[in-house]
Amino acid sequence: MIARGLVVLLAGALATAAGRCARDETPPTPPPRPDISGTWYNPLGGGNRLRPSEGDIPFTPWGADQLKAARPTFTNDFRETTDPAVLYADPNGYPRIMMHPMKFKLVQTDDYVYQLFEYNQNWRQIAIGKDHAPDDPPTWYGNAVGTWEGDTLVVDTTGFNDSTWLDSRGVPHTDQLHLVERFRRDGNRLAVELTFDDSGAFTRPWTAKLAFEPVEDGAMIETIYTISDELRFRERFLGVRSPIPIRR
Repeated sequence: MIARGLVVLLAGALATAAGRCARDETPPTPPPRPDISGTWYNPLGGGNRLRPSEGDIPFTPWGADQLKAARPTFTNDFRETTDPAVLYADPNGYPRIMMHPMKFKLVQTDDYVYQLFEYNQNWRQIAIGKDHAPDDPPTWYGNAVGTWEGDTLVVDTTGFNDSTWLDSRGVPHTDQLHLVERFRRDGNRLAVELTFDDSGAFTRPWTAKLAFEPVEDGAMIETIYTISDELRFRERFLGVRSPIPIRR
């Protein structure tokens, strides 16, 4: 009888231990990710050009020459501008599009964070917890991967083409640009810190900071720039007669 009781007690102890081990092996629930989603706008209305957090932009001789040769539209006649977004109707590229006076929306999922830009219906995809694709061709907005560090989304982007300006005054870059961004909420605002590393354009990495205000109703409108819009612009401001009919 005593032996039987010992067997029962031993079996119960083993079951309890097994249950505890099973519970101990269950992976802990990850903490909730910070919420940086929402619709945001530039409170400076497009005037938020890149300004280093410390000192001046450390241009290489090539970078300094490129900036000196740039002819932005806000200081020059349209006929004299060298702004590729105006001269060729190229995409603004990144991060210049984020400083546009129109809004952008951040949408979070487990695997991606999306930036949806109101200007010309552009978008950017940030892959969470993934590596860069080494064979991807250069693009206007680069190849972005992200990780969460506490309350901050850290985005690492490479794979840019060299056809864009970094801001509206003509800060240049090469296709070796490596951009690291840190997104986080700062009270009611979205704070973004950008670190630029490009040995062709800059003598060392440098950092700039941007801040965006929320759009409470989250509304965005359709803005699509068509070939007719481009031809109309060239006809009106550049005096270039359209070779095809313009849709009015």
